[in-house]
Amino acid sequence: MGIVIRKARVADASSVLELVNGLAKKEVMLPRSPASVIENLRDFVVAEEDGRFLGCAALHIVWSDHAEIRSIAVRDVEQKRGLGKQLAERLIAEARDLGIARVIAFTYVPGFFEKLGFERVEHASLPHKVFGDCLNCPKFHACDEIAMRLVLSDDAEVHLRGPLSVPLSALPSPVTAATS
Repeated sequence: MGIVIRKARVADASSVLELVNGLAKKEVMLPRSPASVIENLRDFVVAEEDGRFLGCAALHIVWSDHAEIRSIAVRDVEQKRGLGKQLAERLIAEARDLGIARVIAFTYVPGFFEKLGFERVEHASLPHKVFGDCLNCPKFHACDEIAMRLVLSDDAEVHLRGPLSVPLSALPSPVTAATS
């Protein structure tokens, strides 16, 4: 049957949680709570082979023009098979299908994302992410993750119109907010 990448199911939540938090203990990624996995289960895809859970990744919509790849993780014994790349490519394709203009990631492994076409960016250039999620992170004032961005479209028509189309310049800078 081979490797299958599919949308996560409720039965996958414990495997996702175990894998992500195991890697968090190794300081490879940030931990997730059981509630955050369950509440965001629709964001996740999983890789499996012959019914065995191999890895996971999530695509979380941050704003009308940004989505974030989160919790991309592959079991140690399954690494070096290209599974992380397959998971990321699936999520990038999903972002394109949704009409998302930019995909972001916060990572300790920037080379992985650079191979997929992402570029390093300043945290301050991603205020919707910083003010939506980062404020609650224990590492907010000393973030050691690298912000990355992949531009899928510069087409202005991709962006929502109306009350959700707040220009980034209208939001306070997280760097200014954190240092004030």
